[in-house]
Amino acid sequence: MEDSTDIQNFCTNYGFYQEYAANPQVQETNKQQEEMNVYAVTPQVQTGNHVDKTPFLSLAPFELLRNNPSRWKNTEGDKVRNLNEGTNAYQKLSAMQIMRLAGERFIQFSSNKFININNLLHLYGSALSNLSPEDNQDVELAQILLAAAEKVSDQQYDRARKMLMQCQLLSSNTGNPAQRAVFYFAQALEERIDRETGRLIPKIHSVETDGSICIASRFDASHLAFHQEVPFTQVVHFTGIQAILESVATKSKVHLIDFLIRTGVQWASLIQAAAERKDNPIEHMKITVVESVNKERVEETGKSLESFAKSLNFPFSFKIVFLPDRNQLTEDHFDVKPDEGVVIYAAFFLRAMICEPNCLETAMRVIRRLQPELMVVSEVEANLNSPMFVNRFIDSLFYYSAFFDCLEDVMKRDDQHRMTLESVTYGGGIRNIVGSEGKERVCKSVNLDVWRSFFKRFGMEEVKLSETCLYQANLIIEQFACRNSCSADVNGRSLTVSWKGTPIYFTSAWKFH
Repeated sequence: MEDSTDIQNFCTNYGFYQEYAANPQVQETNKQQEEMNVYAVTPQVQTGNHVDKTPFLSLAPFELLRNNPSRWKNTEGDKVRNLNEGTNAYQKLSAMQIMRLAGERFIQFSSNKFININNLLHLYGSALSNLSPEDNQDVELAQILLAAAEKVSDQQYDRARKMLMQCQLLSSNTGNPAQRAVFYFAQALEERIDRETGRLIPKIHSVETDGSICIASRFDASHLAFHQEVPFTQVVHFTGIQAILESVATKSKVHLIDFLIRTGVQWASLIQAAAERKDNPIEHMKITVVESVNKERVEETGKSLESFAKSLNFPFSFKIVFLPDRNQLTEDHFDVKPDEGVVIYAAFFLRAMICEPNCLETAMRVIRRLQPELMVVSEVEANLNSPMFVNRFIDSLFYYSAFFDCLEDVMKRDDQHRMTLESVTYGGGIRNIVGSEGKERVCKSVNLDVWRSFFKRFGMEEVKLSETCLYQANLIIEQFACRNSCSADVNGRSLTVSWKGTPIYFTSAWKFH
């Protein structure tokens, strides 16, 4: 696909860059999005010259629950109490269950005339009709939050503020997972109101420089503590490593290109596995890293990897392509040799480029010209980029609730690492997704189905991950105490890692036709 206009049109259709605007062209775009079951459209009522933006809560997330129960399935760690068992004991609901039940109740009691309640048959149905007092309070709290979001969407800011005052009274950043989630989402709504009423000066964020914006973009002591308790990142990285090793099984020279290395700790495992390969031993492995911000940090990572490879007597080299402007990237930066097997690794990188369509287009064209044996892509498995505010709010509420629920299971409530993760990483992402628009909003994750359609336009084919990849993923999960709540699931030819049925990340492999 050589016409950049085609790429721009495609990306707009899938909500990659376009913000919602009340004009025929964008409304037609949203119509296409609705047909693709990606986003829903806000109904509008024309009265003379006045367009009435009717308060509307998108049905898409709740239709998703009804039509795709496997996507939100219960695991061993998230069972719902069966009321027919004849017991009076309450089964504590997860934060995700509370939010979904609140959504159902809010829809049922909403005055929105556009909603067909008969179409909303919740996955758990009447099994959630009898709740513990705490769960019932949390569901009511989440209902208030949803009502506030609806009022914000309708620009009824005074009414929204009153509801948010209730949320602030009933929620807490030290409470249970649902209360913590509501606390941070209420903050984000307040920030959005302040922005839209001119009380807050806009701040332009950068995904590269502001680590608090998106999940999995910071690696400090708090993130290390989290990764020691929860296998999300390990599953993603080691599944990718297995796919890489299989793709270069017959290559004696391997050139891996990493577009966002972060710590690079996973490459020590790759080096060790490659050094132990007896059949067709690797004569040389080279890792090239594309970096735009912190060259010194990446240099230290490279020295560590070179030292590790030397200890194994393994032929290895490390190169940095430092480009403050990623739009200047070309295939010549990588010095690829004819006899090298090239592999592209893009973990949590492409979503950062959604805000910079020219850079995304440049990266994809360069990757195609490099003719890699394989491209491994890992990303957030959630649509957090709907041009419709309320849709985006609901999607992010469901998604982030899984993280608050996860931390409840693996860390104490007063754990400082937990407080940091919730306030800085998750709270920062929520504030950006919910509280910002336009160039300020840089956290724009889209799910695997959207990336599938995107890659298809570049002539890419999804490669099925092997049974060994799935085995490795499950083996990693089994090493963790939270294994009953975490699962690795096949998603077409790819793999999704989930928390109590809520998808968190995906790993996929691609090649060009």
